Amino acid sequence: MKNKKSCFSKTRNKQVCFSQARNKGFSLIELLIVVTIVGMLSLLAVWAFHLQVLKGRDAKRKADLAKLQMTLEDYLNDNDCYPPKEDLKCGQDFLPYLSAVPCDPVNSRANIYYYSVSQGGTCKRWYKIFTNLENKSDPVIEKIGCTLETCGPFNYVVSSPNVEVLVQQLGEIYPPSPPGVPLPTSTPGGGGFPTSTPTPTSAGPTTIPTPTTPYCAGSWFGCKEQGGYCNILEKYQEGAVCNDPTCNKCEPVKCLKPFPACAQ
Repeated sequence: MKNKKSCFSKTRNKQVCFSQARNKGFSLIELLIVVTIVGMLSLLAVWAFHLQVLKGRDAKRKADLAKLQMTLEDYLNDNDCYPPKEDLKCGQDFLPYLSAVPCDPVNSRANIYYYSVSQGGTCKRWYKIFTNLENKSDPVIEKIGCTLETCGPFNYVVSSPNVEVLVQQLGEIYPPSPPGVPLPTSTPGGGGFPTSTPTPTSAGPTTIPTPTTPYCAGSWFGCKEQGGYCNILEKYQEGAVCNDPTCNKCEPVKCLKPFPACAQ
C-alpha cells in the first residue's frame, strides 16, 4: 500500500510533514459474508422468540386445564355429578366456581378446550378435556400418547380421576370430533394420520346377558373395558355388578383400581 505525504507550515522556514495511508473499503465478498451472518442471527432470534410465544401459550393451556380440574372436583363434591357440557362453554360464567370459563389463547379450530362427557343421562360420572399444544416437541405429548384413534385432532388431555384418559368411556363420542375442527392429515409417503374422519363407535354393550339380579337399589359398576378402573356401567351390562348407593361395596372381580368414592 502506497503512502501519501501531507505537509503544512508550522513556521515560516519549517514545514511539518506526515504520511497518510490510502483508505481501503470492504470487498463485495466481505459484505456478502457480513450480510449472511446478520441474516442468520436475525432468523435465529425470530425463531427463538416465536418458540417462547408458543411455550407461553402452552403453559397457559396447562394451567387452565389444571384449574378446571380442581373446579370440577369442587362441583362434584357439591352435586355428586360433573356438570353437563353446556355449562362449560368458553367465556361464560360458571358461578359460584368461576366468573368466566377459561378459553384457549388462540381459540380457533383445534386450538380450543373441548369438554367431553357422557352423551346420556343428567348426572355425568366422568369428564375429559382436550386441547392442542403448539410446541410439538413438548415431552408431555409423547408421555400422554394421544393418537388420532384416541384423541382425534388433539394432543393433550386431562380427565376426572376415575377414568383412563385414552380408554373409551360409556356414552363417549370416541374419538372426539368437534364440529369445524379438521383432523390431522397424513404426509405423502409417511406414517401420518389418515385423512378420513372416523365414525364414532357405539357406546352401548355389544351383548346383553340375562339379568341375574331383578332389581338394583344402587348403581351398576364394573371394570370391563374401563382401563382397570371400577366405573359406573349400564344396567345389566356385561361385567357389571350391583352396589349400594354409598358405593361401599364396590368390589367387582379383577378391577385393579377402585372407583374413587369406593376408596374413601
